Amino acid sequence: MTATTGSPGIATRRPRTILYTCIGAAVVIAVFVAVLASAKPSSDNTTSPLIGKAAPAITGPSLSGQGAYSLAQFSGKWVLVNFAASWCVPCRQETPQLLTFNAQHHAAGNATVLAVAFDPSDQANLERFLKQTDATWPTVSDPAAEVAYGVTQIPQSFLVDPSGTVVAKYFGEVSAAQINDFIAKATATG
Repeated sequence: MTATTGSPGIATRRPRTILYTCIGAAVVIAVFVAVLASAKPSSDNTTSPLIGKAAPAITGPSLSGQGAYSLAQFSGKWVLVNFAASWCVPCRQETPQLLTFNAQHHAAGNATVLAVAFDPSDQANLERFLKQTDATWPTVSDPAAEVAYGVTQIPQSFLVDPSGTVVAKYFGEVSAAQINDFIAKATATG
């Protein structure tokens, strides 16, 4: 009986091929992780062609069915225009921060949140979610606002100053402290 043995070259090439493949995959993963680690956090104030310009109009029916709202009716106040949907996990996660911001400014009446439904098919769910979290700010349906503000992903928020100018854009979750810090600095510099 003769034993069949494979060629020694093939036997050593296969483990080396696997080793080189694993090393290559590890290098690709390491580069990917390095890029993500060095990227700016998504909630940092980001650039937008709207910054320094008059805020595009937002007008629409309230998701609660109680009338309509427009950005113009909040003239003289700081307004955080927040695009959201109930299925957006980061939107849900930032809601406590929006509640904090809204509560901090409610008594003074100098700032508010104006939410815009990002997904027309989600409006009832968004209204239900906001009601469950005791969010009292107006939430409107205005599909034209997404286009005017250039919103393709959420959450995104735009801070509008009391004169109606867009002064900041936040992509990703935003915190009450970030917004308040920006307002404090802007108020201090006039």
